[in-house]
Amino acid sequence: MSATTFSPRGAYSAISLNQLVMNIVEDTFPVAVLHHTRVVNEVSKHLLLGDGADQLTDVLEELLLAVIQQSREGDIHVSAERFKDTVQLVIEERNNYNGYALSFSVGSVSQEAARLGGHISIEGATRKQATISFSFPVQFAA
Repeated sequence: MSATTFSPRGAYSAISLNQLVMNIVEDTFPVAVLHHTRVVNEVSKHLLLGDGADQLTDVLEELLLAVIQQSREGDIHVSAERFKDTVQLVIEERNNYNGYALSFSVGSVSQEAARLGGHISIEGATRKQATISFSFPVQFAA
């Protein structure tokens, strides 16, 4: 069960990162099916997001959609860890199909992430397992 509260303005004041990822996975499900790709949400339900989660949502949606769109028979796992002043969301594509297209697609989201004070990096783009990391300030976490 996620910890979500609704404010009078119509915005969420706190939502678990797990629930946010789950919502994005559900929204991108048709694309995942089209690409025969499985997405596994391994994010802890205890990692909460606070104010500004809507800005973060846009970046996460674009990032996850970019990974799914570049997959074929994909096996994508999403996890996250909170450090002292950052949260690091990790997307592993364990059956990387086209690393060059994946790098380009992920790179196109980097500017939006930077506007939030975040950073996106990719390792192993040309190997079978690629790891995309999105680090963002803990100010978005509750």
